[in-house]
Amino acid sequence: MQPKYGPEVRKLAQDLYVVQGYTFDEIAEQPDMPSARSIRRWADDGKWADMCPSYSAEMAYSRKINLLVEKPHKTESDYKELDFCTRQLAVLNKSKLSPAPKQRANNESSERKTKSKKKKKNDCSHITKEMLDELKEKLLYPHQKHWFENQEHRKRFILKPRQIGATFYFAFEAFYDAVVNCRNKIFISASRDQAEIFKSNIIAFAFEHFDVELSGSPMVLTVGGKKVKLIFKSTNAHTAQSESGDLYIDEVFWIPKFAKLRSLASAMATHSHWRITYFSTPSVTTHEAYDFWNGKWFRKTMACNDPEFEVNVKHCNLKHGKVCADGFWRQMLTVYDVVESGFDKINIEILKGEYSKDEFENLFMCIFIDNSHSAFNLRKLLACSVNSDNWKDFDPNAERPYGFKPVVMGFDPARYGDKSIVVILSKPMNAAEKFRLLEVIDLTGNDFEQMANEIHKLTKIYQVDHIGVDKTGMGMGVAELVSNHNHNVQQLHLNPDLKNHLVTKTINVIENKRFEFDSNTIGVAQSFINVRREVRGDNVVYATNRSASIGHGDVAWAIMFALYDEPLDGNSINKQTSVGMAA
Repeated sequence: MQPKYGPEVRKLAQDLYVVQGYTFDEIAEQPDMPSARSIRRWADDGKWADMCPSYSAEMAYSRKINLLVEKPHKTESDYKELDFCTRQLAVLNKSKLSPAPKQRANNESSERKTKSKKKKKNDCSHITKEMLDELKEKLLYPHQKHWFENQEHRKRFILKPRQIGATFYFAFEAFYDAVVNCRNKIFISASRDQAEIFKSNIIAFAFEHFDVELSGSPMVLTVGGKKVKLIFKSTNAHTAQSESGDLYIDEVFWIPKFAKLRSLASAMATHSHWRITYFSTPSVTTHEAYDFWNGKWFRKTMACNDPEFEVNVKHCNLKHGKVCADGFWRQMLTVYDVVESGFDKINIEILKGEYSKDEFENLFMCIFIDNSHSAFNLRKLLACSVNSDNWKDFDPNAERPYGFKPVVMGFDPARYGDKSIVVILSKPMNAAEKFRLLEVIDLTGNDFEQMANEIHKLTKIYQVDHIGVDKTGMGMGVAELVSNHNHNVQQLHLNPDLKNHLVTKTINVIENKRFEFDSNTIGVAQSFINVRREVRGDNVVYATNRSASIGHGDVAWAIMFALYDEPLDGNSINKQTSVGMAA
């Protein structure tokens, strides 16, 4: 008789697949797991592929790779893990050269370890242009090869849809040029995590295809007796101002205080032989980089009186890339462009079925959000982003991450096509303290009982003063079960009045800079700006675009449910909690 597998086993298998990137065969090899065929059936039934956060998995492998390469004395196990992580990163980046069979990694790891010990670290002298050209032809898609063919421009600005391999490509381009032409490279990213992805991709290229172990920060390559620097920074460019090289700035439309950063960073590429590349997905029309993209900044700052001067940033003009009047080579790519050119990782019809029209246009058609329609201001949101390393009273790895200090929680349940999100915020105890976003936990894929259990576990390690739960749909079951163990649960039924209350309160908290979130989690800002203001008759209502892939709006609403603990006037003594409460 075939054994029955309970929800715990299925949940573990799902986590291994979705979060850690295991294959069905690798999951089947774990203790007490069924066959790979059964696991594949679970995945199909549960639509695990729709849950895969490729960006998060990429981050996880990137962090591990960066930790391993900096380890001074590696064991055979370390080399096996490094080999596995680079292989998985290659798979995520749709590498056609990544060797598939798992046995190859195990059989070669000892040999690779011996070779790596004999070779000098960071020595790329044996890598030839011909070897890199061969790799380029096998790794890159047509739209990426087009970028490669246009890398000689002094200034590039690329507006792109999501998930088309831009970070992967520019890491490859930089490594290629650093080895072939010995040019220094500087990467400035919207977050530390994104900077780590750049670095790990380059480490993976060298390790997987050329058996070279790269490490160091900055990473100094040896190429034919010359030294070439690769520098990886987040938006704090002050520490790299003395450096010079080709500059890559990614996700510029999500960088706070872009104008200041641009002036600091561009000084690193002052000499005419250095190149600057900006690339990003669109955010809102009020972002500081928007006028830089559309040419208004050039006209204004350069006092351009030429009546013929114009930067035409329409898609029809920039689809194939074009040198504009201000000297920038600009390109605007839509999801249709990359798919039609041969990118086979996206099914447009599936995407159109998963996203609203407005969200599809923003994420995949390079349409900026009109900030006047968003309930929240992106500039003010980004002003709330901080380096969470400075939160000395919070340790996510501790038994009690925030000690016995009070927190508030919010839970936004999944509806069709979105995510179930729990957030934990620190609770201010005086006027000087702020609401800090300590954790964002994705419970998507669980049933309501499992979700309630996970929330209950969180109450064991945090001092929870308030849990705001949207009781719509699955949320009702979660709210009832959580209430059995916690007296401080507020069951909220979303209606226009409650939404107005939540948004008004949250806007007040953000505008008064009483909210902080880690600068790495730019998804928080993305979530908030997708809460839209709509006029229906004589009323202003709030709606959110939601998606299974990114879950836009879910984090924002969960945060608002947590903030509901505090009344509009900020006085926690005389709380007004009647709006939208369950009887």
